[in-house]
Formats: sequence, structure tokens, C-alpha cells
Amino acid sequence: MDVLQTLLIYAGSFVLVLSVVVFVHEFGHFQVARWRGVAIDTFSIGFGKTLVSWRDKQGVEWKIGALPLGGYVKFADDADAMSTAPREKIEDPAALAEARKKGLFHAQPLSTRSMVVAAGPVTNFIFSILAFALLAFIMGRDVPSIDTVTEDSPAAAAGLLPGDIVRSVDGRRIRDFQTLQQVIAVSANRPLTFVVMRDEQPVSLQVTPEPNAENPEIGSIGVSHNGSPESLERLGPIASIGAGAEKTWAIIAQTGSYIGGVFTGRESGNQIAGPLGIINVSGQVANSALTGGDDDVTLMYRLGILALSLLHLAAVLSVAVGIVNLLPIPILDGGHLLFYAIEGVRGGKPLPPMAQEWAYRAGFAVMASLFLFATWNDITRLFPGAQ
Repeated sequence: MDVLQTLLIYAGSFVLVLSVVVFVHEFGHFQVARWRGVAIDTFSIGFGKTLVSWRDKQGVEWKIGALPLGGYVKFADDADAMSTAPREKIEDPAALAEARKKGLFHAQPLSTRSMVVAAGPVTNFIFSILAFALLAFIMGRDVPSIDTVTEDSPAAAAGLLPGDIVRSVDGRRIRDFQTLQQVIAVSANRPLTFVVMRDEQPVSLQVTPEPNAENPEIGSIGVSHNGSPESLERLGPIASIGAGAEKTWAIIAQTGSYIGGVFTGRESGNQIAGPLGIINVSGQVANSALTGGDDDVTLMYRLGILALSLLHLAAVLSVAVGIVNLLPIPILDGGHLLFYAIEGVRGGKPLPPMAQEWAYRAGFAVMASLFLFATWNDITRLFPGAQ
């Protein structure tokens, strides 16, 4: 029974979180397409066999597929769910004008097609900002306070004390302890100027992170932070939105730096996760929310923590989905935008159909390889003996 319960928690949390993120992404495409008068045939969450479907007053089929690993918005003239090509190529100017009036996507001006495609990733980012803002408003923002200082550590040598609140490092504002950890981690053996608040007075200190014993490339200064409720700073609605935008941008910048590092050889690709990794993380988050804490915690309290925890995970995953979809790989939104940019440079003349077909094939091969690589990473993390 315990095994079945764990499986249900892991599978249920994964499907819920991923479905929310996919819905947000596809709804961005859908809403901008409707705003621009594009005729829509299908809005699907999931692939494969249809489990549930219905049609709205505009004739759009809404459905849920059996395989919850994505989704799509299919326009009226799409040859496939990926919008790679129209069912019928229209070249006659009069027929093209008529198709445009009917709302056929591939007959639309370049500006409309670009807005519809870009709307998916942009909506992912907007969702993340609002989700992080809601979490900051409800829970407050974690103040980067130092609770313990290890003896004979760089922090102790520099004069950092328990109770200090870090405000900036080398001029960079520090809003939470996680940001402080990120700055320290990439600064091994490099002197850093800390500005901390001590007894409501600013104090400037020089701290040089030492290489971590397990990984010399990662810096450490020997401080810890317990994240207690007393260390939370309450925020108003406007400040919460600012915190949400800052958190979203921080993830974008960190992810962009990591992707760039992978391509330049500075970073290993072993942090790339696939569906199994997402299942594991979402299951751990849900299981911790439902079973952690004291035994006298009420069910309603646990469900509240579960909702907030999964919302945070969905916000993080939404940023990742937005970034990945903007990569210039054919079959992804970024690939479509790349084709539209080329079309614009060519004076409104798209790439030849054969070139597009081979590009989409190459894009599919890249994504399939990335999927297999990510899945292998997941397996080696879950089962270390498989390496």
C-alpha cells in the first residue's frame, strides 16, 4: 500500500505540475492567435489517444491526451500539430488574400505569425513572475541572514557574525540566501566585498571563499542559514511582483549561463534533466509537503503547503520551458522564429520547402538526442550503479 501511495503521489504531482506549465504555454499561443483572428482547430494537453474532448462555441476542439508530456495548438490549415507547414501551399495572391481573411495561420502576415509563436514562451515567463509574486506575497521573502559561522572558516576569518544580514557582494544586491550561495559558489579563491547589516549599521568586510573539499571549483565560506519564519520579510503587492520578476530573471540568467557553459565546455551536461528527473523532483516535493513536519499538523495545512510547493516547482519549470522553446531548433518555437527572421531578411520569401523539411528533420533528431541524453542523466542520478 505504501508503494502504491508513493507511486500515486509521484505520478499525480508530475502530471499536475507539467499540465499546468504546458497549458500556460499553449494558452499563450491560443490567446494571441484568437486576438489576431487566426482560425484554431484544436487545443490539446497531452498526446496520443484522446481521453476527454469537447468543442467550444467557436468550434475549437479542446482535448486531453493519454500521454502527458506536452501539448499543442493546431491551427485550421496546419498539416501537423507542430505547425511545420500548411496542408496546402497557396501562392496565388487573390487566394492568399482570401485565406488570410479566413484566418488561416500560414497565410497570415509575418508579424502575426511571429507574435503567435513567441506568445507561448513569453506567457511562460509571465506565469512564473506572477507565481513567484504570489508566493512572495503569501510567504514573504527570505532575508539573507547568517545563522551560524564555522570556526576557522573564511567567514570567521573575515569577521562575519551570526545575525549579520548580507545586503550586497561586490556591489551586487543580495535579496535571499540562495543568491548569496550562487555568488560564493562561483568565486573560489577570489576576494569578495561583503556589505552586511549589523545592529542596523552597515559593515564592510573582505571574504575570500575557499575551494570546496568535494569540488574544488565551487567556493565556500562556512556559513549557514536555517530559513526560519523569523527570517522572512513581508512584502506588499507591488514589491511582490518585483520579487517575482527578479526571481524569474535570476533563473533565466543562471540557465542561460549554464547552457552557454555546456556549449563552450565550461560546464558538464549532467545537470540536464528529462521526464524522469521531473517526476522525481515533483514527487519529492509533494511527498515532503504531505509527510514532513510534526505529526500534529492538520491535513488542511499539509494541503496548503503542497499547493504552494507545487506552485513554486511549476514556476521554476515554466521558466525552463520558456527558455528551451526559444532555442533556435526547428520544431521548437525558436526554430519557427528563426525561419520567420530568414523570411523577413529575404523580403517575405520563405525558405524553400525542401530546406525547411530537412531542417525540421534535423531539429527532430536534435530533440530526440537531447531527450535520450536527459533520460540517461535521470537514470544515472536515480540509479548510480547504472553508470
